[in-house]
Parts: sequence; C-alpha cells; structure tokens
Amino acid sequence: MKPKILAVLNFISVVITLFVSYYTQAVKLNGNTMGSLSHEYFNLFTPADYAFAIWGIIYLGLLAFSGYQIYQAFGPKKDLKFLQQTKFWFILANLSNAAWVVVWLYEYTGLSIFLMLLILFSLIKIILNTNMERWDAPFKIIAFSWWPICLYSGWIAVATIANIAAYLAKIGWNGGIFSEVQWTIIMIVIVAILNIVMIYTRNMREFAAVGIWALFAIYMRHSEDQTLIAYVALGAAILIGINTAYHGFINRKQNPMYRMMK
Repeated sequence: MKPKILAVLNFISVVITLFVSYYTQAVKLNGNTMGSLSHEYFNLFTPADYAFAIWGIIYLGLLAFSGYQIYQAFGPKKDLKFLQQTKFWFILANLSNAAWVVVWLYEYTGLSIFLMLLILFSLIKIILNTNMERWDAPFKIIAFSWWPICLYSGWIAVATIANIAAYLAKIGWNGGIFSEVQWTIIMIVIVAILNIVMIYTRNMREFAAVGIWALFAIYMRHSEDQTLIAYVALGAAILIGINTAYHGFINRKQNPMYRMMK
C-alpha cells in the first residue's frame, strides 16, 4: 500500500473509532452504555469508574499518531520507515476497537473477547515490526509514534483480562478450585508480572504507567469492601512503579529529555 494512502487510512480509522465511541454513548446503543454493562457484569477485577477516563488520553494519542504519519507522508522531509513498518495493523486495531464497542453494547460478550484479542495482537505486531522502544529514536518518534501505541497497548492488555472476567461473570462461572477473590488476586499478579516484563524486555515504561493507573483504580474501588484485593492491587501498583522508576534511572542517559538538558 502506498504510504500516503496508508497514512490517510490510519487517520480515518481513528476518526471512525472516535465517532463510534461517542455516538454509541450518546444514543445508548441497545439501551446500554459502557458503564452500565460494566456494572451489570459485576466482577472484582473491574476498576473504579474514573479509570476509563484514560480513553481520552489514548484517543488524543491516536490522533497525534495518525496526524504525525500524515505529516511524514505528505511533508517536505519524508521519513516513511515507521509508517511502512506499521502496515495495516494500526487500521485493524482501530476498526476492531470500533467493532468491539458495538458488539459489547449488544452484549455479545464472548465475541467481544475475540475482538479485544485482535486489537491486542495488532498492537503487538506494531511494537514488534517497528522494534519500538529498543533503539535510540529522536524525540518526535518517541512522542508521536511510540507513546501513543504504548498507552493504547497498555490499556488493552488490562482490558483484555477485564473483558474475560466480565464474560465469566456473565455466564455464572463459579471459579472452579479458586474463589472469586483468589482469581482476582491471580489476575492482579498477572498484570504486575506482564508490566514488569514489558519494562525490562521492551523498555516500555509508558505501558507500565497504564498498568499502575488500572491497578490503583482497582485499589480505590475495593479499599472499603474488599481490603485484601485492594491492598494486593496497591502493592502491585507500587511494585510496578518502583521498577519503572529504577529502569528509568539506570537508562536515564538514553532519555531524550536528559540529552536535551546536557
């Protein structure tokens, strides 16, 4: 696909995602909103409502990402390598996101898991294809290409687990040998391990920042009624935070801000 066409389609896919997200909430598609269904499929892994405000930051990042790709494709100094490496995966992630919203609101919860996994797979492909966060890129690449995808993928990773938990709650799964509290703690531990692995293998501290945000929101939701879950979530958030800060410190000389201040 020609770079200019790909850049335009990337931007259009973001606009479609934003429109679907706004429209479905404004008209209450199938009589539902994202929040109402999250409350209906009650499970202990769902964070406090304020956590979902991160979508505003993610969408701003996606607009910045796609806008920067258009600038690269049509601007005087064309640097098309990153755009070409992303291929169609960014478009697929966004269209899957839009489809997920519709499917979720129509309560096809099982199908929504497939779409969530498709979003996650598409973002992983972008990360791998571009060797994201593993080379000494200029600040404009970091700010307009890496950070938006890191935030997006970080939230989708947590949302995938939450989506599966919602589906299990919907079908009335009893948890097998573990109680609901124990399963929730297991999921929190998985999130913590995943984020720490991403810090040290991919240098994706922004990805981990989203994990901290989500886990702290779980703590806030359960700080009064499920104190064990709350403190495990808080401890996991602190652990990720410590590893993020440590990794940032030992790699500070690669930070573009550090280089600019020298």
